[in-house]
Amino acid sequence: RAGLDSGARTQIFGAVDLATNLLQPIVQLLVTRFMLQRLGVGITLGVVALVFVVGFLAMAASPVLPVLIAFQIAQRTGQFAVSNPARETLFTVVGREDKYKAKNVIDNAVFRGSDMANAWIFNLLHSGASLSLSAISLIGAPLAAGWFVLSLALGRAQARKAASDPANLQAQRSQT
Repeated sequence: RAGLDSGARTQIFGAVDLATNLLQPIVQLLVTRFMLQRLGVGITLGVVALVFVVGFLAMAASPVLPVLIAFQIAQRTGQFAVSNPARETLFTVVGREDKYKAKNVIDNAVFRGSDMANAWIFNLLHSGASLSLSAISLIGAPLAAGWFVLSLALGRAQARKAASDPANLQAQRSQT
């Protein structure tokens, strides 16, 4: 509805990419390690889910372009700087073969498939059901909250697996 031409949209996408690319290494270097060590894998993994909850609620309250831009920058920075490293930590407690089989499915089928499914669902809700961006955002917020709960569960499972593996226990003892 902003009525932007192709050049203006390209400029906005470029600004979002620039901001994300500048913030990502700073956040990853200064924040992510601290979060993983102090808060654990589950909470760190769930940070982007909380960004989505807040972003969806902000979009529901004020569905305007500046809010969408800020939401995009925050979620993309969080994804690349915080969530991806935390997700990789989940694989430290599984065997090499299982790790690479699972990563291939997750990185390709799950993420690519979910991107496509999200686009279809958005179009179905927006065009098919004539829901506003605010209404769709209100649907997304509790789903993102569920994602946070799942992140906590994955973090607990990773911690249990790490604690039960004698090699991980030996590595933890040598670090203290």
